[in-house]
Order: sequence, then C-alpha cells, then structure tokens
Amino acid sequence: MYEMRAGPSTTGSSGQVWHVMAKHDARATLCGRKLASHGPRPSDQEDDPTARYCSPCMTAFREILDINSAPAPEHRPA
Repeated sequence: MYEMRAGPSTTGSSGQVWHVMAKHDARATLCGRKLASHGPRPSDQEDDPTARYCSPCMTAFREILDINSAPAPEHRPA
C-alpha cells in the first residue's frame, strides 16, 4: 500500500498538495521530493474541498499500477 503525505507543490504554485510516498524511502515521494516523516496524512484533512494532488506523483503511481497489472509473458518450454 502506498502512503500519501501533504507537501509543497512541484509546479511552483503556492500551497500544499498530496504526494505519493515511495516504498523504498520513507521520506521520498514518487516525484522526487523529500518530505518530513511526520507530515499530515489525507485522513487528517478529509473535509478539505481544496485538496489537490501532485501531478508528477500521480503519473508515476499510474505507471506503477500499469506495470503491475500487465499480464506476465508466456513461458514456453524450449
């Protein structure tokens, strides 16, 4: 399961966005940012109608899901 954490926007706009955290590094996001290990999580701000998501993180996450859902290549005996 992937965790999401609020952090600064990667597009230069002000405010916070939700980033997807990398599994291999507790502070790294899928877009390459480093965030504090104790930042807010989505459940902390569920009622915020202005919540936005980091586009590069979401693109990387979509690619991970596509790779993991691809059918395995057929194994044919030689």
